[in-house]
Amino acid sequence: MNSDEDPDIIEVIMRACQAEGLDAGVAHIIESRIRETYGGMRVRIPKRAKHVRGTTREQILADGLTDMTNEEVTDKYGISRATLYRLMKRGAP
Repeated sequence: MNSDEDPDIIEVIMRACQAEGLDAGVAHIIESRIRETYGGMRVRIPKRAKHVRGTTREQILADGLTDMTNEEVTDKYGISRATLYRLMKRGAP
């Protein structure tokens, strides 16, 4: 791995893939292609947005109105307590 402050994201990803069973030869081919295409560029990796939509929102609202605790609801849907409160405040779409 390089000695820079920022980790080499390709090395990090390839190690994770190999840990999950990806063949080392295939990992090397993928790494080569990525480095050839994006080498030297600053590439942004955005976080995935967690939008609560449609049926899930309705299910969260329904569970929020039951005797489930806030912690049980947030764990079940993978949302924060603030998101739960916001959804409960806004109500049904």
